[in-house]
Amino acid sequence: MSYHASWKWNREQFQGFKSVLSDLDVEYRVVELDTKRNSNPSEIKTKAVQAERIIEAWRPHLIYANDDNAQKYLIQKYVNSDIPIVFSAVNRDPSEYDFVGADNVTGVMEYEHINPTIRLLLQLSPGIKRIAVIVDSDPTWKGVMGRIRSDIRDFPEIEITEWILIETLQQFKDKVRYLQDSVDAIAMLGVFNIKDENGSDVDYEVIQRWIVENSRLPDFSFWQSRVERGTLCAVAVSGREQGLLAGDMARRILLEGTSPGSIPIRPSSNGIPMINLQRASMLGIKPDVNILLTSDTIRGYAWDR
Repeated sequence: MSYHASWKWNREQFQGFKSVLSDLDVEYRVVELDTKRNSNPSEIKTKAVQAERIIEAWRPHLIYANDDNAQKYLIQKYVNSDIPIVFSAVNRDPSEYDFVGADNVTGVMEYEHINPTIRLLLQLSPGIKRIAVIVDSDPTWKGVMGRIRSDIRDFPEIEITEWILIETLQQFKDKVRYLQDSVDAIAMLGVFNIKDENGSDVDYEVIQRWIVENSRLPDFSFWQSRVERGTLCAVAVSGREQGLLAGDMARRILLEGTSPGSIPIRPSSNGIPMINLQRASMLGIKPDVNILLTSDTIRGYAWDR
């Protein structure tokens, strides 16, 4: 897995995947690249080499790999090998990993629910016209930004005025302060590969907490973990659905002998509308009762629990 096993997003995917195969006698060996907590490329490559050694020694019947960094640092090496590969939660175009047309690869794309999220944001704060998008250096965001550029055309009244690549905590703070008077909302995408003054990765909860305490702008993202940590709203991608779909693909490969390349790569489809009510209150937003009835609501912030 690209991240760490205790990361909720990873955990939900893996639980969904395993549940589809629960009636089979399956042995799992899990390798964590841990790139959310440590984005140093040399250390990631070291962990990828360790994973390669396990694969070469164990010769698994199938590899399940989730999120982009696992594909970038490990899985590409096994494209068109004799080991079936199923992926989930990939954001970048699958052709970038040589997956398109590969005989041994299939999987589930993580396509964000961009239009539903923007609609939810506008229901909460109708006056939004200018949006800034914040990303870090993770390769995931290239695909996400491309989809935002495409989908935002459905909202002619809205302009993305800033695409901001953040590298350091101080840069993040300076940019968010600047944005208070230049945009109406912030898309919080990349909040992981951000360094402190010593060059160490800053825990993303520190980033989330700082913006809650220092920004008066509505913000949005596409994942439940962000709304739990103070982002105003999202129509969230379901990690469990990603894992369930990947598990179904793996089952067809293992039980029916289906060639992975004959199973179409596809996205998951179900989004979960979510609102952080404490953040809404801080921003002076009072959600309409109909919005509340059709959304999951979160009260408070993860760091207060």
